[in-house]
Amino acid sequence: MQLEDLPPEPRTLTPAELQQEREQQVLNAAIRLATLQAHWGPEMDTAGLSMALTEVGRIKTPEGTQVTYRITGTGFTPADRVMLVRWPLNEQAKTLMGGIGFNTKGVAVCSDTLATQQGRAAAASGGTPAEAAEAQAPVSKLSAAPAPNGAVGNAPPAFTPPPSCAETIKPNQPVEIVTTAAPGEAVRVALVTEDRKRHVAASTIPFPIANEDKGCRLQVILGMKDAGLVLIDGTGFPANAALKLEASTGDQVRELHPRANAEGRIVVPLLTGGKGAASGVTTVKFAGINRQPMLDTSKEEAQPDPGCAPSVSYSWGGGSYKAE
Repeated sequence: MQLEDLPPEPRTLTPAELQQEREQQVLNAAIRLATLQAHWGPEMDTAGLSMALTEVGRIKTPEGTQVTYRITGTGFTPADRVMLVRWPLNEQAKTLMGGIGFNTKGVAVCSDTLATQQGRAAAASGGTPAEAAEAQAPVSKLSAAPAPNGAVGNAPPAFTPPPSCAETIKPNQPVEIVTTAAPGEAVRVALVTEDRKRHVAASTIPFPIANEDKGCRLQVILGMKDAGLVLIDGTGFPANAALKLEASTGDQVRELHPRANAEGRIVVPLLTGGKGAASGVTTVKFAGINRQPMLDTSKEEAQPDPGCAPSVSYSWGGGSYKAE
């Protein structure tokens, strides 16, 4: 055995390398979070099922404008019972209540009483109602979304059945989402059948940060409460085209190069911040078709720039999150 065959000794990473490693971990977590947020909606739905959030009222309160939504669903049977899931900003998705069904108009209502909830759970588990309350349901394809700064282990957390809707609302009363929201904040809701095998999801933005110009629209969706991460959602752009966006913070300008899908939509994550600044304002504008050569650039005749130039601005940093 020659000395040159020996494996290299492990070395301690330098402070700069450690910082780079931490930054890459934060970036990877942010991209994963943004991907989950971007896909929350109809593309998560089980085939044949859908849901919608319908606003039914707004009330001014000292904590902000209180917005109320009702839930409608299609594709469910009269015997189906579903659980309500919410995913607030900076938190994990939470299963709030079960025992929800749908009336003849497709409106989600409380179809449970405490007695029926316990009896059905007991029948499913083959035990008593008390034993059923401790039983765990099978795992579904709809997993809990991670918190923005939370570590995710390899093993999924144990599922605990949620309380019945009958504990908080009357039988046949519509299930409502009552919430406040900051500009650009999405209200994300899902319904999951009690066997956790079928699910639907929907989101809505009570107070959009958006701007439209000549049919092209840009919107900022908060990914975190301080807008350290946002999603840039765009519609009305040329289909399947490589686009160029410019994100300006003070005198710093970053270019983004998303590709529009077949419907002319883009959704691109953006980590916000300015060098040496704890807060500020960022403006994102559409700057035309990306003419730089790319691996996936089409070899077909170049598309002309669309005649639109939408731009949208948002605040970020400490104190930027304020309910409308």
